[in-house]
Amino acid sequence: MADNPNLVRAHDLAAEITEQNARLRELLARSIEVLKLLKPETFLGRRTQEPSAMEARTTRGHLRR
Repeated sequence: MADNPNLVRAHDLAAEITEQNARLRELLARSIEVLKLLKPETFLGRRTQEPSAMEARTTRGHLRR
């Protein structure tokens, strides 16, 4: 095999392709796990908790339009 440089090059390319395939499989597996996570909330005005006592007192006195 060492006598023919084309065979050596083909062997090197095959090994490189094998390594790239392994990396691609790992990235795909990680991507699938990320996609399974819950979607983040993107609406900035949504209330995620009850207003505090201080906040409730300050908003009660104001008229809402």
